[in-house]
Amino acid sequence: MSSSDRATLLVFCSAAVSATLACGDDSQGSASASDSATAVTNPTNPTNPTNGATEPTTGVSATDGSASASDATGPDVPTTTGGNGPKLDLGVPDGGLACGCEFNYVWVANSVEGTVSKINMTTLAEEARYITRPDGMGNPSRTSVSLKGDVAVANRHGGLVKFYADKADCKDTNGVPGIQTSTGKDDVLAWDMEECRAWYIDFPTSNQRPVAWTQGSVLPGSCNTTGEKVWTVMSEKPGLFPGMGAAGGVIVSLVDGETGKIDKQITIPTFSGEGYGAYGAAVNTHGDLFFTPLGFLGQSKMARVYIDNFAYKIWKVPTEVGPYGITVDHKNRVWLSSNAVSMIGAGRFDPETETWDLVPGFYSGAGLAEGLDDLMWVASGNGITAVNIETLALGPVFKTPYYMKGIGFDAKGFLWAVNYSDVDDGNNPIDPEVVMKIDVDTLTVVDSYDGLNRPYTYSDFTGNALFNVTCLPPL
Repeated sequence: MSSSDRATLLVFCSAAVSATLACGDDSQGSASASDSATAVTNPTNPTNPTNGATEPTTGVSATDGSASASDATGPDVPTTTGGNGPKLDLGVPDGGLACGCEFNYVWVANSVEGTVSKINMTTLAEEARYITRPDGMGNPSRTSVSLKGDVAVANRHGGLVKFYADKADCKDTNGVPGIQTSTGKDDVLAWDMEECRAWYIDFPTSNQRPVAWTQGSVLPGSCNTTGEKVWTVMSEKPGLFPGMGAAGGVIVSLVDGETGKIDKQITIPTFSGEGYGAYGAAVNTHGDLFFTPLGFLGQSKMARVYIDNFAYKIWKVPTEVGPYGITVDHKNRVWLSSNAVSMIGAGRFDPETETWDLVPGFYSGAGLAEGLDDLMWVASGNGITAVNIETLALGPVFKTPYYMKGIGFDAKGFLWAVNYSDVDDGNNPIDPEVVMKIDVDTLTVVDSYDGLNRPYTYSDFTGNALFNVTCLPPL
């Protein structure tokens, strides 16, 4: 996908675009776990003679058995995703119409402060800051932006909240005439006064991290969407400490994005909710959820929950990949950044063929996001590395002295990066707590904002990942 192709699709999608998704009948049930073989590509790390970087060897199966995977399936699990996803007529006729909104904001969680910042992508002004849980102790991290531009924020300590992007959508609910809402960093309103909060759900858990919007239905030519849902995952049993779960499974919830009511839940006993439990999540073209734990040593799992009937599937992740960040590219392949010590920077998984491809040559331990020109950008403590989503060859690297924890793209192709700073003995940040706007053509910072407070965000905090699996053609 070239830059010009993406620019065209941002402005034009056919009036036929309708990503209608629905939750299936309760009687559909869920899948149970059983193992079966899954092929893995094992890299041989040949050296590229032009730049000295290691490159993966592609293929469909491992021959030495050093990496393996398995899946869980059951009677209600579709064997393929088939043609059930949104049908995008991408001929783009004259007078074609827009697919969703052109996103205007970066949403960054200030974890320790218990707030989320709304930052204008053009001016880099912080236009609002909101408390994410009534007691201010939510410790938010993951944020997800809908096609309409609204944000859902998951609190590590439990609780899910939605805020409107457009002040015109805010409701007068606090008894004071007019709309009372935050106007910036130094204007955080009390919970009962803030009127741009759409809803809040108090989930009964001590550990809740993943959050991901589904597409819903897009009204062509507008930002109006209907039927948007929000996925979230929590530990089944509370842990002894906030942000941690106890031994047991996980509970996956699908929330009505308009009302904040829980449409459906399922408990998955074969995915551990102990410790950090489910760590990150992303959706595919059809709105199915993929999620993983935090991996480091040993083998991890990846789960998929089907939105139509809540059947689920679980695969083993190759031991060379310790899951950290997760996203889905525009061809419906799942990407994981790696937290393992193997110097495998990322893994790519094809749910159709159930095969893995591994990308060696660097260490990640941070987020990842697909940008223009078929490049997946993977963050780390040493910068942000581009990987070709087809050949898996390493590309340009944005160098920075900061630990870029979260990254995402905007509609114009700029890369946004949020750093994570260690603290000194007085609990003060050592590095600037900054969000950067980066030109990936020149690998330079074009603007930045340093008014954050202990930020930690590496999910789809711009909304571009959802756009990629909804509005871009799977060429």
